[in-house]
Amino acid sequence: MILTIKPSEIFGSLYIQISKSDAHRALITSFLAEGESVLKPWMENVGIDIIATKEAISNFADFKIERDCLKVIPKDKNINNITIDVKESGSSLRLLIPVVSALGINAKFIGSKKLFSRPLGVYKKIWLEQGLTFDLKEDSLTIEGKLKSGNFNVEGNISSQFISGLLFALPLLEGNSKIIIEGELESAPYVMMTLKTLKSAKIETSKQADNIIEVFGSQKYSPINYEIEADWSHAAFFAAAGALGGEVTLYGLNKYSIQGDKEILNILKFMGASIVYNEDGSITIKKNSRLNALDIDILNIPDLAPIIVSLASTAKGTTKLYNAKRLRYKESDRINDLKDSFNKIGAKITSTEDEIFIEGVEKLNGGETSSHNDHRIAMALCVASIVCENDIIIDDAESINKSSFNFIEQFRSIGAKLEEKE
Repeated sequence: MILTIKPSEIFGSLYIQISKSDAHRALITSFLAEGESVLKPWMENVGIDIIATKEAISNFADFKIERDCLKVIPKDKNINNITIDVKESGSSLRLLIPVVSALGINAKFIGSKKLFSRPLGVYKKIWLEQGLTFDLKEDSLTIEGKLKSGNFNVEGNISSQFISGLLFALPLLEGNSKIIIEGELESAPYVMMTLKTLKSAKIETSKQADNIIEVFGSQKYSPINYEIEADWSHAAFFAAAGALGGEVTLYGLNKYSIQGDKEILNILKFMGASIVYNEDGSITIKKNSRLNALDIDILNIPDLAPIIVSLASTAKGTTKLYNAKRLRYKESDRINDLKDSFNKIGAKITSTEDEIFIEGVEKLNGGETSSHNDHRIAMALCVASIVCENDIIIDDAESINKSSFNFIEQFRSIGAKLEEKE
């Protein structure tokens, strides 16, 4: 899909969709429970990644949609030699690999070729040490054998999803286990989200030190009645649109959330935007004047990097994003691809292995560019259209559907002018 976005003034309000990260975790917890769980609110049109997890666990559960709720009814898990399609979802793959092995199920994971080139070495090392099969090919992964309890050493600087995947799996094993995190844990809020979801299912863990989590074995997941939070990662794009182009009011967000990407409000505040917490629980973000550059540590907020680049491209001064190396292992090499995508429309971005420097310009030029099939870069480019002299034309904008089916509709509802061509 080719998407053309014209420079626009922004004004309006909208409700934010459910959190992709929270929904993944709630779905996995539900199919492991001994009894029916209820997830609410439930929206079918939230993006390909959540659909990937829901379809993957359909091997283990049935679903019933009632009004705005999804009921998850676990099925007999005495199955074997199954194929699980996780499409393009790294979260689905990394969270489900240990769970399937903990259940003793031999399985073949399939999906996009690019997905299996993303880091999986943390799991491969563990599986091979335990004498299990971990057969990774360019377009699939086959695992065989039952995971055993023990001590699991996990590097903290690659992806927190490895830790979350083990946290879901280890309670199912006989015997206690420990996850030992080596080095600094990046994206720590996502691990906290996992622990919160486990607690809702009455699963017990114990933090023994900053880098050690003990997980007790032979536990049973209790059914959950779970409220899925609105998505701060998704809200960040609309909050930025308000800060750059007028005024936006966002509904449904939990200002006390442990989601790391809630940090977008502090970033916007320190860059010079107006943030107002309204009595009805909504949050209004207003443009004051040209934003100011900042130095920003994105160790725990890597998914905010694309929209921060949009904000910084026309900010006064040079913005520095540091602790950014993990961006190279996302849906794309986000450091190189952000630089390429935004420099094509008139930004001034340079980088090192671990840093991004954005020298603010008065206005971006606009023009033709690419999202490199990365949904967050595509949405960030849409927002950048607000501060362009000319239209932005994104030649692969269908990547947006990975995380949202209604981003374009919602962006249009607050004043953006977009044209779609297949």
